[in-house]
Amino acid sequence: MKISVFCGPYPADEHMGGTGLRMWELAQALAGDGAHVTLIVPRPSPFTWPGITVTTFGEDTWQGLIASADAVVTTDLPDTRLLLHAYHCGVLTVAENAPPIEHLHYAGLQGTPDPQALYDELLDRYRLQLLLADHLLVRSPAERAATLGALATAGRLGWLHHSRSPALAHLISLLPVGFNHASAQHAATAEPAQPADLAWNGGIWDYCEPSPLWPALARLRDDGQPLSLRLLYPPPPHTRATVMAAVSRYGLGGLVEVPETSVGHHQRDGLLIAARAIACTGRDGAETQTCHRLRLRDAFLYQLPVIIDHHGASADLVTRYRIGTAVDPADTLALATALKATAADGPARDGYLSALAAARDRFTFESNMTGLRAFLAAGQHAPDIGTRQHTETVADLMARRPLLAGPPTPLL
Repeated sequence: MKISVFCGPYPADEHMGGTGLRMWELAQALAGDGAHVTLIVPRPSPFTWPGITVTTFGEDTWQGLIASADAVVTTDLPDTRLLLHAYHCGVLTVAENAPPIEHLHYAGLQGTPDPQALYDELLDRYRLQLLLADHLLVRSPAERAATLGALATAGRLGWLHHSRSPALAHLISLLPVGFNHASAQHAATAEPAQPADLAWNGGIWDYCEPSPLWPALARLRDDGQPLSLRLLYPPPPHTRATVMAAVSRYGLGGLVEVPETSVGHHQRDGLLIAARAIACTGRDGAETQTCHRLRLRDAFLYQLPVIIDHHGASADLVTRYRIGTAVDPADTLALATALKATAADGPARDGYLSALAAARDRFTFESNMTGLRAFLAAGQHAPDIGTRQHTETVADLMARRPLLAGPPTPLL
């Protein structure tokens, strides 16, 4: 089977982040199943892998990469031209389906002259994604529930789907935040970096940031129980001065490491296996409440207990699998206590490590691809695609929003 995986604005190289990494690891797993995968990225990449051809997106080539494929895989909120071309070519379409919530936090949206107009465009691109995807990949049970509601509202659900599979296995796959076997093998052979007690891997600075850790670390230091912290993301230029001023104000210069530039993908292996725990703090908001942060893969891949804010779905995952502690980041004493219990030897840490070992295999790509594999093997479009109702619904949306036939407004 020939599969084209479109990564959108997310690179697949040493500077790839959550979504780009997820697409790279999915491509590796599909290639491992025997598929011939073409990975389409926004810039040239030195990465190679058996069964994967890496190429850059080009305005004169993307149509052919769709038409010649048996199936197309896209990120969430892809260039809708890809979806429309695959639809008209009759190519199977698989789409990641994270709903457009996090974008409301983005400085790139907030700084536009009309943020609501740009968000309305994103919503219509999401509606078209919901309408045209033959199969949807979701990252968490919360996202699956949200997707079912969105599909019902969009008019996609009905007897045709229910009669094929009441659980909608042909339409939706839960591919949880995790890692693949190749990443596990690479991490197992990495050289550890200089040790650090904690690694902060919160993610996108628009809604994740480490500031609750400063007073907690200062408290531990004053109590004679200092912990070192390494940030795995450099602060954005407009935030760096604030971060460095806070580190200085709390007297943490010798305990906190703040990178000057982005940490390379393979460099992360050494940094994380040199840590004893992950700290993952974010601000409260709709995205934090509903998403599973993609870098939670680090917990399962590197077997590291987690201290996380208590705001939502990611905290629920940590609590459910007992792999760490969810705590109110505004409660400095509780946060300091959790940091110490998670990073220091003792019964609490031993329990987290045992839970991580028990749960690890549940979070590999290979063990969660049954539904996707079955869909690709069947080679069938979703049963409602091509019906009169579906065709009219797509036509109505395109008539109302003709801009969907053009390239999206970039946010990243």
